[in-house]
Amino acid sequence: MKKIKNPLIRRIPKELIGDWKKYLVVFLFLVLTIGFVSGMYVANESMITSANEGVTKYKQEDGHFELKKQADATLLSAIETGEKADFKAPKTTLYENFFRNEEEDYNNDGKKDGTIRVFAKTKDINLACMLQGSFPQKADEIAIDRMHADNVGIKVGDTVTVSGETYKVVGLLAYVNYSTLHEKTTDLMFDALKFDVAMVTQDGFDRLHKSIHYTYAWKYETEPADEAGEKTRSDNFMRALLTQVVVADNELEDYTPKYGNPAINFATDDMGSDKAMGGVLLDILVVIIAFIFAVTISNTIAKESSAIGTLRASGYTKRELVQHYLSMPVIVTLLAAIVGNILGYTVFKNIVVSMYYNSYSLPTYYTIWNPDAFFKTTVVPVILMLVVNLIVIVRMMQHTPLQFLRHDLKKAKNKKAMHLPRWSFLSRFRLRIMFQNVANYLILFVGIFFIMIMLAMAVGMPDTLDYYKSNTDGMMFAKYQYVLKSYEDDDNKLITTENKDAEKFDMTSLVKKSDVLDEEISVYGIADNSNYVKIKKLSSLKKNEVYISTSFADKYGLTVGDTVSLDEKYENKSYKFKVAGFYDKSQSLALFMSIDNYGKVFDLKENEFSGFLSDSRITDIDEENIATTITIRDITKMADQLDHSMGSYMNYFQILCILLAAVMIYLLTKLIIEKNENAISMTKILGYENKEIASLYLLSTSIVVVIADLISVILGTLVMAAAWRMMLFSYSGWFAFRVTPIGYAKMFGFVLIGYLIVMVFDFQRIKKIPMDQALKNVE
Repeated sequence: MKKIKNPLIRRIPKELIGDWKKYLVVFLFLVLTIGFVSGMYVANESMITSANEGVTKYKQEDGHFELKKQADATLLSAIETGEKADFKAPKTTLYENFFRNEEEDYNNDGKKDGTIRVFAKTKDINLACMLQGSFPQKADEIAIDRMHADNVGIKVGDTVTVSGETYKVVGLLAYVNYSTLHEKTTDLMFDALKFDVAMVTQDGFDRLHKSIHYTYAWKYETEPADEAGEKTRSDNFMRALLTQVVVADNELEDYTPKYGNPAINFATDDMGSDKAMGGVLLDILVVIIAFIFAVTISNTIAKESSAIGTLRASGYTKRELVQHYLSMPVIVTLLAAIVGNILGYTVFKNIVVSMYYNSYSLPTYYTIWNPDAFFKTTVVPVILMLVVNLIVIVRMMQHTPLQFLRHDLKKAKNKKAMHLPRWSFLSRFRLRIMFQNVANYLILFVGIFFIMIMLAMAVGMPDTLDYYKSNTDGMMFAKYQYVLKSYEDDDNKLITTENKDAEKFDMTSLVKKSDVLDEEISVYGIADNSNYVKIKKLSSLKKNEVYISTSFADKYGLTVGDTVSLDEKYENKSYKFKVAGFYDKSQSLALFMSIDNYGKVFDLKENEFSGFLSDSRITDIDEENIATTITIRDITKMADQLDHSMGSYMNYFQILCILLAAVMIYLLTKLIIEKNENAISMTKILGYENKEIASLYLLSTSIVVVIADLISVILGTLVMAAAWRMMLFSYSGWFAFRVTPIGYAKMFGFVLIGYLIVMVFDFQRIKKIPMDQALKNVE
């Protein structure tokens, strides 16, 4: 016997065609969201796989250290074998990875445009992927970082000036140990605008003049099993290294294991967090859409209750009806997921890849199939849609056939009428509309709140960057900080300068340890009556009393009277300081004491000092004696880089938020109008015009949207500020999240713009409701 097909199946295409606008909006919304997240998953997985393969292919280091003087063969052998250490040290292989930090003038106008870190070409360690052009072969040829070249407009064949020497750019590369251009391991953000890495031949390296940084990269004889093992092995290696360096009468200037090197780890860590954030974003949006579907179906069931009651009385089971009403949201979600994944592997993947290449120095990649992307962007959304709607539909189907036939679907029995204030009739009518649609308005509030969190980032990040870029003068106490290698030159004479602006200061770096991060803190010894760091009574402080920067206080929640514990970076030695006050002219995390107290705390020799503070360039000190120069660029580079990497995307993100708000409000206001079609039709019969009816229904929604908008602006900003604080806690440095008054107005206005767009469609929908609608549905 041939089984008769379920006639309810025929209703599905009719329903789809009958309400095609709503389903098209939802479909496009899901396609774009799923497509972008799928593209992010595919791009992330492909590029991370390529980066991981590059570890072996391009001989990435396990870490590096820098010595004050070049090591001889005896010291190198001792470090490699672990000899002369007071315990068993891990065996390693060392490779010279010397570099010079030179001045880059990429437009050849005679002015310094940034710093370029120049390495000699090698085949042993930290190789580079050549993305365009070729490796240098001659003394006047150079290959530079691809991302930096793109940012500043350098092409293969151009010439650049490096500390007065001219080089021809023959290649654009990506070093395996510089996936992001972090100049220092303590930098909160990389700088691909004013910092560059480059490769030259050994002859080309010898042409340059700045002091050589004697850096040695190491590889372990056997690879650590995991990160915990890597940290243990690194700690043991550093302890042995310190002993060996001291025995050899040398000094350790820097020590950076691979796991602590942001230039290696930042890009892959960031891509991993992007993938996680994209997955959460998708799930939240799908749940919101699922609830909108659920409310829609709930209203449809209420509208079609007579038909449902007849079908139930005719023998249709609850299961068949649940399957029928569940089919539309699941079908739309499944189709959207399929189309979204196709676009994810084609269009959106390329968009995400271009975003990453705009920020990171990554090697070439190839697209790989990502089953995780398919599961999280197809299976999970369909399951979420299924579960949310199933709960609502099953709950609605608990009524008896007789209750459906009588339209008796309310749980509360003999509910008393709500007493409304003695306002005008129209005002009470609007209030009644609001109470009748509380569930819809709650979903609307949640949607607006979620969009406002995204808007807080889209508006707040540019505001934050603009604030720091426009207030840089108040964030640095001297235009130049010259840190010397030693207070004496090669002839053991005290280093001096004729510059009248110059003022001696002391500085060192200690570490504040925490479960999240071991962070470097700058400690300054300031001269009495300083022209730069103007802190009253600094010289009268006790030995262990200090002023700290407001950034330091803000990040760690410190107040006057608190005790700060800091540790030496390479020695087992701790210091405790009592906070005596705050200093607001330093963006860095720092503490300040008198130069006399500094000498006592750190046991300095007579006349020993670290360098000079100055508001003008010092030209009479040999470059060989200067370890580093800290300028305003070190403060602004983070804001400049973030603005370059994300500034334009924030504008697109703002537009996306407007569209999301419009879609969310459109779907929910459509439900409200559809739910009240009979009432609207009746008011038309009574002689009310379309404008008057719109003032009843649209004004009610407008009031709710404005209130939800205002509340969400405040709550969204608070949530984003808290998320920002949590995010920055895992990075070195600090700057607070800021939104300007204009920024708040933008956030409020963007949602209203989305609503105004929707109001046009809602008014047209009200106009189309015929007067006989109410008469047709009289029972």
